[in-house]
Amino acid sequence: MTEALKRDDIVGLLQSLGSDRDEEVLAAARELHGRIIAAGAAWDDLLVADEVDAEAADHPETAEPPAETAGNNAEALALIDKLLAKPGISDDFRAEMKGYKTDIAEGEFQEADHRYLRALYNRLMPQGRQ
Repeated sequence: MTEALKRDDIVGLLQSLGSDRDEEVLAAARELHGRIIAAGAAWDDLLVADEVDAEAADHPETAEPPAETAGNNAEALALIDKLLAKPGISDDFRAEMKGYKTDIAEGEFQEADHRYLRALYNRLMPQGRQ
């Protein structure tokens, strides 16, 4: 059984990593690790790069081919629709998701955006509702 990650709990544990007491830091680190494992996630799912990969920017010839982009966009649109169907989402979140749809339609949704959306979806959607 996987457990949903609660952002506020994770942030609190991350803040504990700055404690002067080594035993608190170790306990927080172990708790973080345990919660990530229990949620069926990995750090790579949770931590999203802020910028497009520098090497990809230096080598535009390795950019996604159009078929792969179309597949990623279809996946992104499906994830957005599932997130928009989630009960209790805020108007701001709804507007952000609709903005992503616009970006996809205009060809402005980059690979970094796809990674962020996947990580966001994995964090917000309990395993059983995917």
